[in-house]
Amino acid sequence: MRKSLPLILLLALAACTEKVDLRSVSDYHDYLVVDATLTDNPLETQVVTLSRTVSYFEDEEVPAVHGAKVRVNEVEFSEAFGGIYAAPPGWHCRQGEEYRLRIELPDGEQYEAEATMPERGFRLDAIDYAYAGNEAMGLDSLWTLALWGKDDEVASYYHITLGVNGLFYPFEFTETLDDKYFNGHEVKGFPITTLVQSEILRKRWGDCFKYLETGDVITLRARTLDKGYYDFLIAQTLSGNTIPIFSPQPANTPTNLRGKHVLGFFAVCPEISASVVVEDPKRPYYKRMFPVSGLFSTFAEE
Repeated sequence: MRKSLPLILLLALAACTEKVDLRSVSDYHDYLVVDATLTDNPLETQVVTLSRTVSYFEDEEVPAVHGAKVRVNEVEFSEAFGGIYAAPPGWHCRQGEEYRLRIELPDGEQYEAEATMPERGFRLDAIDYAYAGNEAMGLDSLWTLALWGKDDEVASYYHITLGVNGLFYPFEFTETLDDKYFNGHEVKGFPITTLVQSEILRKRWGDCFKYLETGDVITLRARTLDKGYYDFLIAQTLSGNTIPIFSPQPANTPTNLRGKHVLGFFAVCPEISASVVVEDPKRPYYKRMFPVSGLFSTFAEE
């Protein structure tokens, strides 16, 4: 019996080598994906993007939805290209107004959602940059971006992105945050985010990841969110910040859209921005950062 134990164990291990198919046996549902974030910026074309999900195990581009009827209140959005539906030039949302999104697909399926623009939660006076070094975490260069302004006392939520010469970061590199570190305070030089320069990222996403040069313009754009849209964006962060959103399809994602098999969110956000012109791309970090006072860091006088 003692001599036969190794043979029995070997047979047991061999029995565990059968190939297992990990694909889900549940039915895959084709979902409509709605990306609809409208702002009060009159210089920004307001768009709604419609696409379809693909199976988790499929390696393919997300298919655009063509031929839909898209309206916000009484304004008709026309399909521009690739499932992107644009409002008439100059149309934008306004503070305090309610908006209803209505979508009708060529097959007759209909979807609706409502949104009200929250009050702007932050006064943005200025931004500035400081060189933060290079070759950190495999990146070519880093700059710290700080801001000046004042946050309202009411709890607020923000979505922040950076642009270089008008070219803005893709969703993966944006930030969603609340105001718990500066709620109700004057903000002086708060290090809000980081600007990244990487040749690998530049080849994939374009010159928003270029190395900064004298004369380049850095722009920080911040949108105030309601709590529902904040929760939605946080869910995207936790699911890996996929672009396009929901590719592949995640589960249990919050939405305010009504209709059969739909994902996404309809949001209306006030937007603020500020820019700074680059003087010296390698302006020393130690000359600009950071005497710390309380929760806030302040850029030093040169």
